[in-house]
Amino acid sequence: MRLLRKSLLFGSLLAFLACSHNPALKEAERLLDSCPDSALVVLEQLPRESLSSERELAEYDYLSASAFYKAYYFLDDEHAMALSRAYRYKDAQRLRTSNLALLIMGILATLVLYFWARKFQTEKLLAVERAENEKMLSSAEDLRARLGALEKLGGRKNPSLNTLDRLCEQYYIYEGTENLQPKILKEVRSIVEGLRADAATQKELEQSLDNSNKNIMSKLREQFPRWKEEDFRLFCFVASGFSATTISTLLGKDKPYVYNRLYRLKERVKNSSSPDKNHILACLEK
Repeated sequence: MRLLRKSLLFGSLLAFLACSHNPALKEAERLLDSCPDSALVVLEQLPRESLSSERELAEYDYLSASAFYKAYYFLDDEHAMALSRAYRYKDAQRLRTSNLALLIMGILATLVLYFWARKFQTEKLLAVERAENEKMLSSAEDLRARLGALEKLGGRKNPSLNTLDRLCEQYYIYEGTENLQPKILKEVRSIVEGLRADAATQKELEQSLDNSNKNIMSKLREQFPRWKEEDFRLFCFVASGFSATTISTLLGKDKPYVYNRLYRLKERVKNSSSPDKNHILACLEK
């Protein structure tokens, strides 16, 4: 059993330390099984101190111990130590290989996580962009309908109306076309943002509300003189029937801000002594 264990040990070391580039070590390895005595002679003629690499030193120790054992069927202290050194080298190399494998796996895992995160971030940005595009187109269609209603009621002809008609139609005709859609969206955004600051359009909206709701905007400005201009604009947009999406686009605010501001307006009206309180609140429920 002891002989078998030593044979297995020699065999595993032989496989690990194979493919030597030193001619003397290669010659000793060739003679190891058939002429172990000759292998020992070859190794004795090769000073161990002349070997520079750890691998060659470990191979020398292994071949020396293996040849001695095959020749005499036991190991003396010197060759037992040589075999121990070769075995320690094997363990150290195995540990280095294991650490290198772990390092490579760590690098690969980091790269996978990095590219996954980049992909996730890109998809997230694209989703946000799509949502913004849909919001802008929804606002454009809502504006188109409201501006068209104003024009029918006798308001001034707004040149943006025909442009919005054309752009909204083109967007859906060429939906999915990468080159054309961004250009359309850019033009739509320019018109919507222009209408946001268009005092004439704001005035027409208020006039339209006055004509259709018993001068509600005039009464509102008279009864709540301390309101900010943005409050009057918000009331006007809500009472005109604009969607929350369109209002948030026109005000340049997100929907939670619009809902919060609208809630505060309602509370201020409820707590006021305005004679038209119910009428005003009814307009805010549209």
